[in-house]
Amino acid sequence: MSIHLLGGGDADDESRWTGRFVAEARERAEGPPVIVVVLWAADASEGEQWHDDYRADLMELGAGEVRIVQLTAERTLLPIDLGSADGLFVGGGLTPGYHAAIMPAADTIRGLVSTGLPYAGYSAGAMIAGDVALLGGYRIGGIAVAAEATSEGLDEVTLDAGLGLVDLVVDVHAAQYGTVSRAIAIVAAGLSDRVVAIDECTSLIVGAGGLEVAGDGSVWTVDKGEAAGDRVTVSVLAAAS
Repeated sequence: MSIHLLGGGDADDESRWTGRFVAEARERAEGPPVIVVVLWAADASEGEQWHDDYRADLMELGAGEVRIVQLTAERTLLPIDLGSADGLFVGGGLTPGYHAAIMPAADTIRGLVSTGLPYAGYSAGAMIAGDVALLGGYRIGGIAVAAEATSEGLDEVTLDAGLGLVDLVVDVHAAQYGTVSRAIAIVAAGLSDRVVAIDECTSLIVGAGGLEVAGDGSVWTVDKGEAAGDRVTVSVLAAAS
């Protein structure tokens, strides 16, 4: 089973990226799987407007049951919320909100994933999946490194402990929001040795066989270069045709 890091976006046919996650959940369940979807919003009524969309998309891809857990600033994730899940899908929205509400159950999530539970993180759900989570921000040392629209309400680029499912710092909406520049700046500033920025409608699948890209776009990998100084190496991993 794998970790599926989804870069956000929307399309009529999501079978080539989100569908891969549902297929793994089905394999684990040996039949139509129970998918637990974890969402966060400032208040429950705001989050509920997205429930039907998430449920319909996952059912279309083969889920047998979709159980939605709606988190808020007052309602954090509990281990009991994840009981009987065949797959865990963490949705998108304000990343600092997701991080604060989900990290209390991080040990439970890591334990379930270690037993083979497939995990899918969409946008915010991908950004908090790593050993180190990228919460947002658009400046480093007061200098803008990305558009303010990508800030998630934070000024300085902010990293914190993540779920610990992958040893990568993850950014999303790469080509569409221009967050590759933030990924480069994070590595150049020495805040991380490696960052991946994932395009929309694209997943980076981390499994026993290594890294695989699925979907319509690319994954931009930024690594600390071998040369001295603040040089970095940028590579592109394209989805298999």
